[in-house]
Amino acid sequence: MSKILSFLIIIFLINIDILSEEIETKVNKGSDSWVQETKSYINNFRNLRGNFTQIDYVGNISKGFFWINDKGEIAFHYKAPSEVIIIYKNGKIFFKEKKKDKFRNFPVTNNPILGLIEEESNIEDYLTSAIIDNNIGRIFISSNKNNNRNSLEVIFDYPKPILRQWKIIDHQRKETNIFFSKIKYENKIGDQYFITK
Repeated sequence: MSKILSFLIIIFLINIDILSEEIETKVNKGSDSWVQETKSYINNFRNLRGNFTQIDYVGNISKGFFWINDKGEIAFHYKAPSEVIIIYKNGKIFFKEKKKDKFRNFPVTNNPILGLIEEESNIEDYLTSAIIDNNIGRIFISSNKNNNRNSLEVIFDYPKPILRQWKIIDHQRKETNIFFSKIKYENKIGDQYFITK
């Protein structure tokens, strides 16, 4: 009886090994088309809007709306009770906490988000090293390959790429998650969301 059982276990393990190789091959073949489709999807991050939910490193939850215009400028407007507005344009981050406040601005250098949205970014480098995990694809963008500080993990659906999440780790290793929903392309996004005066 033990010889039969041993034989059946060996056959079972061989079949599992063969099956896992077939599954891995399908994922690798499929990921090539996913890389190209996701590259095209990212390159067309223009004239779109949607909702976001942000969870910061201590668990505070904020919600709001975002827009990306045809120049690649991004605006995040937080819902009440927050009045925060964050705008990226002209190589700067514009920020204010209250509607009545004036915008403060900071030059953006060495920010991993630029690796995702800037036209001169070679996004394919990040996509070819993506991790495909069941129905999601993850890419990692970091300004320093030796540690995860100042890094961005971007999560898309797989096999059809749809942006779902940004996981941002800042220079102090504090993690902020931004979940995207109701993303919709428009013919034109108005300038009113990007006013920084």
